Amino acid sequence: MDVFISYRRLGGGDFCGRLFDRFIGGNYSAFYDKESLKSGKFNEQIYKKIEKCNNFIIILPKNGLDRCVNDEDWVRKEIRKAIELEKNIIPVFLKDFEFPEALPEDISAIKDYQGIIYDSTVSRFDEMFNVLTSHLVDENGKSLLVARRQGASNTYYEQNGMSEREKNRIKSDRESCREIEDGIFRELLGERENFVIFNPAVYEISCAMDKYKPFNYSHVFGFLCNQKEADAANEMYGANNGHFYAGNMEDDDFESKMDKIIADNNIYGFDFVDLTLILKDSKNPAKKLRAIAERLNEGAIIYIRELDDGIVLCNPDHQSLFGKMLQIIKQDKYAGSRNFGRQVYTLLKNLDASEVKMVNTFLTTANMKMKKRKCLFDTYFSYVEPEYEDLLKEDPDNDIYIENHQWLVENYEKLEQAFLVKDFFFTAGFMFFYAKFDELD
Repeated sequence: MDVFISYRRLGGGDFCGRLFDRFIGGNYSAFYDKESLKSGKFNEQIYKKIEKCNNFIIILPKNGLDRCVNDEDWVRKEIRKAIELEKNIIPVFLKDFEFPEALPEDISAIKDYQGIIYDSTVSRFDEMFNVLTSHLVDENGKSLLVARRQGASNTYYEQNGMSEREKNRIKSDRESCREIEDGIFRELLGERENFVIFNPAVYEISCAMDKYKPFNYSHVFGFLCNQKEADAANEMYGANNGHFYAGNMEDDDFESKMDKIIADNNIYGFDFVDLTLILKDSKNPAKKLRAIAERLNEGAIIYIRELDDGIVLCNPDHQSLFGKMLQIIKQDKYAGSRNFGRQVYTLLKNLDASEVKMVNTFLTTANMKMKKRKCLFDTYFSYVEPEYEDLLKEDPDNDIYIENHQWLVENYEKLEQAFLVKDFFFTAGFMFFYAKFDELD
């Protein structure tokens, strides 16, 4: 577990709730006692949570430690346990907090820990939170922010492999978006000849090549999650001028890898770049886009399909099944930035493209046949339960993961049944963009 939050309810309760929500919204695993654990087997339950946390945050409002003179005070007990276990302790000093003149010896070391001062009248919560997260560590005592970046969603398949179940989901994704996407591709590529395609994250090779098949391209270059997948792709499509490599857009040498493709294949740059559901998983999408744009030929096109769950509509949802499901997806650390779609237009405009367009179409279940409706459901939701199984393997004591996985086990079939009812209306969060670069500096 990333964080245990200790707090004094009087003066610290509201701040604790806000902080906890921010951690959970940021895909951190966090715990605070919520009052229900204040009776009964207090030591057994609370101490177990402290033992399993990597970081112990103590919220200190005005007079927050005054009652620690009492040996049975629960804040004192929690601090004492964290000190005994040598946890990474981070005090957050709220407005007007001062240490008492004397502290019990068993928690006196709390004065020695570097803390963060937060006064809402002079500081922004977001600024405080950013500083706080920079102090967090992982189970190895290393910066948690660094560890989280290294575990970005784009590297998930490199670490865990691409299962047949996930490949089938990507095929469902292709079928769900086929009509819209093929129409866009025909408009952009139908009259072009001998152009170079670049796809920096080919999740399933047959789906990618199916998109490009109707067009008169000269080469397709792409990165797959590992060497085995790249070798298989070259064997299948090498005769069709496909050239595939093991790599990832998040690799530190991504730019060098693009330059090597250009040099080794005697091309000037790329004419069409396919960024399908890639940027939401990037730790620095603006930088990656700039690097790609620097390697475009004049007249090139960047195509982007992204997600934004903010435009998802579900009706009816009487039991709030879909609302809960979207919350569960948001708490999956491998799900990427699920509201990234709204940023794409601005990112493309900042590249000085000659034309940027959001295609005015939405993928909905309106008048959708049952087979395609099932395909769309699988596209949007089928990965969630298996991914939580992987998350629990990594962190089996994570309360959020346990609760969400149990909900999925109990409710996934109900969710699917509700989705397949003819009068159920669903708008997927897919957004489609392209940018043309007719003039390059």
